[in-house]
Amino acid sequence: MPATSDIVSHWHHSVEGLSTSSLDFYTALERALKSKEAPVRTERIQLGEGGVLSAKRTYLRVSYERLVFDIGATPFGKDFFFSWWLGRRTPDFGAMVGCAVLIALPVVLLIFMKVAGAFVGLILFAGILAGAFLYMQQGGRIGDTSMEDIVLAVPILGPLYLRFFKPVTYYSEDTRIMFEETVHRVVKDVVGGILTVNNLRPLTPEEALPKDHKAGR
Repeated sequence: MPATSDIVSHWHHSVEGLSTSSLDFYTALERALKSKEAPVRTERIQLGEGGVLSAKRTYLRVSYERLVFDIGATPFGKDFFFSWWLGRRTPDFGAMVGCAVLIALPVVLLIFMKVAGAFVGLILFAGILAGAFLYMQQGGRIGDTSMEDIVLAVPILGPLYLRFFKPVTYYSEDTRIMFEETVHRVVKDVVGGILTVNNLRPLTPEEALPKDHKAGR
């Protein structure tokens, strides 16, 4: 799964004799999430069926902070298959970018100190860093982690950012659970509606459960 690691949980359901539209399914999910005013970001992504030259399939990605649901829907012969994978995004930038930022930070600090003086320059530099961290913290809640990816790739700055700006708290765990349950409930409801319209049996309680789950961030 590109840009993700540590799969948290997975769910799938195969329906015999069902013919429906994957894109309509994604649209219904987006509409349902919007009606709930859930603080998530949705986007259509293309993932390969196999290697580099393999065909691409469209998935719906739902993001909250570093957690992402990749939701799929596809025909399989005369049947239809629904699934989602919940995982944690990893930084899209490698160690090289992190080292480059680590080298650039002292240079920027020296420029600030030269222009504004040692004390004022240091205060300004620290203030800008704190402001950038707060901005990244807010942006991550709706899935915009582009700047955060850079910071997390920096050897020293990344751990400090996680320690002081993204600690594991009761609230962070509660919101993670709410995100998982909200998206899963929406998927179940939309799949259930499709089954009802096509006069097919509803999901059983066992079929509605995720296949595996790992607690924690």
